[in-house]
Formats: sequence, C-alpha cells, structure tokens
Amino acid sequence: MTSPTLATLIKQADRLLAMPRVVGEVLRLLDDPNSAQAKIAKLLGQDPALVAIVLRLANSAAFAPARSVDSVERALMLLGRDPLRRLLIAGAVTQACERLPTQTLLPLELFWRHCAYCATLARLLAEQRAPEYAATVFLGGLLHDLGLLILFTQAPDASHTAFLRSLSDPGFCSPQDAERAELGFDHAELGGALAEHWGLPESLCVCLRYHHAPAQAPQALRIPVALVHVANSLAHLAELDSRDLRDAPPIEPDALASLDIAPVMLLDLIEQAQSQVLAVEALRNPGLAH
Repeated sequence: MTSPTLATLIKQADRLLAMPRVVGEVLRLLDDPNSAQAKIAKLLGQDPALVAIVLRLANSAAFAPARSVDSVERALMLLGRDPLRRLLIAGAVTQACERLPTQTLLPLELFWRHCAYCATLARLLAEQRAPEYAATVFLGGLLHDLGLLILFTQAPDASHTAFLRSLSDPGFCSPQDAERAELGFDHAELGGALAEHWGLPESLCVCLRYHHAPAQAPQALRIPVALVHVANSLAHLAELDSRDLRDAPPIEPDALASLDIAPVMLLDLIEQAQSQVLAVEALRNPGLAH
C-alpha cells in the first residue's frame, strides 16, 4: 500500500480537525499591541464555537466575575490577551482532535498527558531563561506532537511500520528517522506544515517543525525551539516518574548550551510540572479551568 504524501495528510487533517481560520487572524491581532480589543472581539464573534469557549471560561469559577460575562469584549478584558491566546489555540485544536477516529497505537489520554507535561515544562523553562517566549512555548509544547497524532490516525499502517522499525534498532534508527524512511517526512515536519497551513504564528510553526532538530531551526527562533526540545525530553521523564536522563530522548547539547541550564536544574522542574499538569489538562475543558 502506498504511503500518503505530506500534502494529502494536511488536506485530510484540515478537513477532520476543521481548525477555524479565524483563530490565526485573531492570534495576529493579539500579537499586535496596537490592535483594538473591539476589533478582536468582532473577529472572534464570527465563530460561535470559539465565542462559547471564551464565554465559558470567563464565567467560570477561575475568574469569579461579579456579574455574568455576556460579551466577547468583556471576556477579553477579564481574561487578558495571553490567556486568551493560549485558550484559543488549545481549545480549538484539542477539541477538534477529540473528533479524530479512535485508534489503539496512540491512546488520546496518554497523548494529551505527554503534551501537557511538555507545555508545562516549556513554560517553566522559559520563565527562568526567556520569559518573553513563555506563552509561545507553552503552546508549542501542547501541540508539538500534533503531526504524530495525524500520522497514527490517518496513516496507521505506515506509522506502525515506522514504529516497529525504530524499536528494532533504536540506537541506529530514531523514530523520526524511521518515519522519514517510510513516508519521506517525519511527524515534526507534518505538524509544522499543518500549523503553517492554518496560518498560526511563525514562532509556533517553527517550534512544531524543529522540536526534534533545534539546530536546524531559523537562528532568530532557536531559543523557543530549544525550550520545547528540552521540555519534550523532560516530559518523558515526568510520565515515567524518572529522574534519569537516559530514560528520555536525548537532548541536543547545543540546545542545552543555548539555554545555559545545568542538567540538575532540569530535573528540579519535573516535580513542579507533575503538580501543575492537571491545570494544563483543564484547558481541554475550559469549564474545569482553575
């Protein structure tokens, strides 16, 4: 059976996930400090599903509003731009992914738990080393394996073959090498291409595309990519409740050097992430956020 092309998978994912085009447009406005909140609210109002997500969070116990929030503009004032940015992408993508066909090789609960750890750890790292990227790498961590989810749901046979190949000789063939040998591209390239197709911010697209190869990222964005790259390895340790870096995918030395972080400091963050991950998972259901 012929393996699907990158373009075919993007078209399939675009149809299945139905990422609202308005999300990319709103994100660009949120990134512009001179954009008017009324303009953002008007654009958001074009998508009833996104309006429902925003109003649901604004009226939740997390914000305990003095009176009911019944307009997007009031919700934006209450939430603030950074939380709204995280909410829009996390809510739109993760809710859409819940509609993907059920599969056995990549259980959704385990998939999102790993992504939640990666998002939390990337943000914790950024807060210590590059605070200006905290919001970007949180989203980069949350969505870094989006391409993997698409592969396992839309190209299960090829994905399974690649998975078995990487297991047969992990020292010689990384999972990404096996994917490229089988498909001609890997899940990181697919995730980055899909994010770009959706019109998401360049910094986020780059984090997805290069999270396994930070040295190949554009020079101007290597720091956020390095943060997501390191967080991905630590997320594996958090899932295993291990503090041995040998239990995780190897961290590129250059990425670690660019962040000027000692390995012992990395391990200290895992416990923090484990205590915070439930709050991250609540983004999948804004009514539970707290």
